[in-house]
Amino acid sequence: MPLSKPTGSSQRSVTGSSTYRKRCRTCNNLDPRGHAMTVHQTEGAKEAKATLTLVLDPLSLSRTKLPSDGGCRYCALLKSALDTFFEGWRNIRQKILMDLKEKASINVSIEAEKWGHEAVEIYARSASRAPWPSLGTAHRIPDNSGSDDTFDFARRCIQDCITNPKHAACKGSAKSSSTTPRRLLDVGRVGAPIRLIDTMGRAFEYVCLSHCWGSPSTHTLTATKSNWRRLASNISFEMFPPLFQDAVVITRQLGLRYLWIDSLCIIQDSVRDWDTESLKMSGIYEHAYVTISATNSSDSNTRCLIDRRKAVIIPYSNTTGKEFAIRARKVQQHHPSVEAGEPARPRGPLTTRAWVLQEHVLSTRILHYTATELLFECKTSYCCECLPTRRLYSTTPSLIPKAILKREKSNQGIWDVWQRLVEEYSRRTLTVTTDKLPAISGIASKIQEATQSAFIAGLWKDNLASDLLWSSTSIGGQICAPATFRAPSFSWASIDGPISYYESELEEREHFNPAISLLSSSITLCGLNSLGAISNGSIKIRGPCLSALLSSSVRDGKWQYALLIKGTSTIEVTPDSLLVEGEVSSGRAKGETTVTRASSVSSATQFRTAVKCLSIAGSDNLIWGLVLGVSPRIPGSWERLGTFAAGLEVFQRAKEDMIQIT
Repeated sequence: MPLSKPTGSSQRSVTGSSTYRKRCRTCNNLDPRGHAMTVHQTEGAKEAKATLTLVLDPLSLSRTKLPSDGGCRYCALLKSALDTFFEGWRNIRQKILMDLKEKASINVSIEAEKWGHEAVEIYARSASRAPWPSLGTAHRIPDNSGSDDTFDFARRCIQDCITNPKHAACKGSAKSSSTTPRRLLDVGRVGAPIRLIDTMGRAFEYVCLSHCWGSPSTHTLTATKSNWRRLASNISFEMFPPLFQDAVVITRQLGLRYLWIDSLCIIQDSVRDWDTESLKMSGIYEHAYVTISATNSSDSNTRCLIDRRKAVIIPYSNTTGKEFAIRARKVQQHHPSVEAGEPARPRGPLTTRAWVLQEHVLSTRILHYTATELLFECKTSYCCECLPTRRLYSTTPSLIPKAILKREKSNQGIWDVWQRLVEEYSRRTLTVTTDKLPAISGIASKIQEATQSAFIAGLWKDNLASDLLWSSTSIGGQICAPATFRAPSFSWASIDGPISYYESELEEREHFNPAISLLSSSITLCGLNSLGAISNGSIKIRGPCLSALLSSSVRDGKWQYALLIKGTSTIEVTPDSLLVEGEVSSGRAKGETTVTRASSVSSATQFRTAVKCLSIAGSDNLIWGLVLGVSPRIPGSWERLGTFAAGLEVFQRAKEDMIQIT
């Protein structure tokens, strides 16, 4: 366990034969040692290293005196680095976080959305020229992502993965015609013609490109019914948009001949071809030699082989007047979190796109071209240009394989990974909103292959109670329902915006008791993909039900919702979206008042309307359930409005009932 080693108010400390001068109260002389909050971490058999995290106030730091006026020379160095990379930092209110570690570089970040996930790294040019003993060096990052050094790094990472016997998970399953892409780009060699080929079901060694399509105006080259034969004859290098040109260069540099790009290898205006090839998506990425992730490219006109911002040199003189050249560079906060078991998080426009999540999850090996450096992940390990030593950290491609490998008596770990991925997926954007289920169907196919469970519009039959307990996390629930149907109301895919699942502690999970039983389910597919787009869906459930009143009110400019149940106190509701009162227009309930999710043209008003509460699951002292309103769309059915949590006593008078939710 890390041990805190306070030094009280002492202004001097001794380590070996070195005596340190008075410490700056603001920056502690950019030294992790000798501070009341210093922690000494032991890493295996290595000697303990001091670490320290300081929270600085921008205004106080900006007002510190210059060294010429008797101020702190370390604060002056810090301000110079911030001025270079975070323009305007002196006028913000958010805090500055500074992470110090003995014999390592200094990491400085700002808690501001403007600079989210970015940091300044301060380091010595070499260990022999370190201006003070605790400052470490940093690995050199080439100034261009298309440099020989960066390509050498990429080739070394891939080759190590392929040849390392510890990378059993990266070997993958045998290729088959059902997972082989129908078409590939034969990029040949420099000067040779590039053309689209039909694989005829044969296995090839190929590279995949994961990229942002951008707006329709940037779709400069796609395969269509009218042009694919011409593309199969010859495509000049100049015809490719800049990003595709870079993908060709990378493929050739890796010593390969074939490249798969979705916009060119799938006939975009053929529904049948799109359906057929999208069914193979999980296999296409899994069996690729490597996936090129154009992480920092917002569309096909934005290159991934680019010049990077160079490190700057900040002059520094110690108390004896000896001059040093200290380096500083902007970096992204992308490293895995060992403590939290979180994988690396590459940053860039590509990571905001929903379709791309499954490309990241399903790839066996992936090269992330970010703004600052190249990252490599496989199903076993991770490394990057600033941390080139391969580490067996958790990676995104390893999430599903590890969950399957650790499975013993239950699939709980697999269900946890699915929910974790759905939460991440829900935060991303889609150009075509009806792609909500198709864009995650590749991941769903791997989960189904492992569990053999039925897929019900984004939920799993064998984990239904837990899967039903998703909640919208949009602030105030002020989002509106989509204009067109894409999933039944019980599915997270029926709304836009981020969602989260109920998270229980291990002890609570052991006492998580489903209160419902699934009687039947019905899903109407739109195409060939059994895990893709649907035109209708419903489930029939038996479980404890109570009647209640759902009331709405405005608090701090946001609509709030609460359940009123006779004999109990008010129960807060987490709404799926903005809710409105309406009238049922058909069926036996015609003319009855109900509550529905608001559309973009709805006007929200205060109401107090009858609803039904369905208990989904319970523990020793709590129940979790759904709030349901009479469906105005399908007679005799109910639609989900939100979730609630309450004490067990609330449902003492509940009666078992059969409910159809659409």
